[in-house]
Amino acid sequence: MNRSTCTQKLSHCIGRISKYAAALAALIALAGCQNRLLLDERFFDTRLINWTVVDDPDTLEGPSEWRVETDGWLHQRSNIWGLRGDFIGRWYGTYLIAGDALWKDYTMTVTARPTDDDGFGVVFRYQDSEHFYRLLFIEDGLSGGPLTRLDKREGPDYTELWSVEKGYRPGSTVTVSVSVEGDVIKAWLDSRQLFEVRDKDFRRGKVGLFCYAQSGQAFDDIRVTEN
Repeated sequence: MNRSTCTQKLSHCIGRISKYAAALAALIALAGCQNRLLLDERFFDTRLINWTVVDDPDTLEGPSEWRVETDGWLHQRSNIWGLRGDFIGRWYGTYLIAGDALWKDYTMTVTARPTDDDGFGVVFRYQDSEHFYRLLFIEDGLSGGPLTRLDKREGPDYTELWSVEKGYRPGSTVTVSVSVEGDVIKAWLDSRQLFEVRDKDFRRGKVGLFCYAQSGQAFDDIRVTEN
């Protein structure tokens, strides 16, 4: 092999190595830019050691019954619901809370499978049992449905921030996603965006699940990533 051919091959190899090195560097940089995973719950552990049950006081048909069953889903089996004659507009019930009170900007995603037709949802920027945001889904007309509604709880009362007269189909499996960044709140049902609103009252807090008179409700695959 003459010197010219050898030089050409050497240059070609150096070029290929540089190309792969650049691609590797790009992958490393991309991995470094990924949002930090705050919570990844698949309910492999049935003890729910990272979760806290919070039932609204003076509710009926309680207490709640949160448990991981043999199908690998988290279920809530109680029909717990709010004060008689004072339930529509507040929808008191039960919550399962996890995370860190200092979490600020994040996206929460959960898979939900309702078999009852009353209320289920998620809570976020949860500071305590009377200060948080709640995204609620209701189907039953006797419970105020069909309705999808974003609430802010301050004390015993809820303030509506957004709503639409649409519920859900019992027996279906859906993905609910909520993103909070600064004072911007966004939510999606499967791939369809529900809303984008602004509210500045609660800037940090934990996450959770919610049920109202919903004795057949299952959740799985809960992920929270930092925005």
